[in-house]
Amino acid sequence: MNILDKDFASISVDNENSLIEITWHRQTTEDEFKEAYILGLETALKEKLRFLLSDNSRGINLVLAQQHWVAAYGANIVQSLKLERYARVVPQDAFQEVVSYKMFDCVSRIDHGQMQFRVFYSRESALNWLLTD
Repeated sequence: MNILDKDFASISVDNENSLIEITWHRQTTEDEFKEAYILGLETALKEKLRFLLSDNSRGINLVLAQQHWVAAYGANIVQSLKLERYARVVPQDAFQEVVSYKMFDCVSRIDHGQMQFRVFYSRESALNWLLTD
């Protein structure tokens, strides 16, 4: 089920697999990023989804202020989420990988639950990890 389909991002939910997938299509404005990010996490919360795939293979970058916003917003909502695994697909770029882990670390300091996080270079590898026990 598609819940967002815009030129900057799309979000789909696969209830059968308890999966939400956010795909970033191009560099976003601050408002566009917030729209998709909030909708994605609020949908994961409402639907009690267990798996999140964020496909950033296009390599969108967040300025420092956006990174702080993500950390603050994520820290507030992550405690209520049922997410068990979060996979992020990035281009083969060390900077993207480091920033991904840094952002997850900022959010996870608040919630020491069981959510696992990994960075991948392909959507297929990420899905395999998310949906395989």
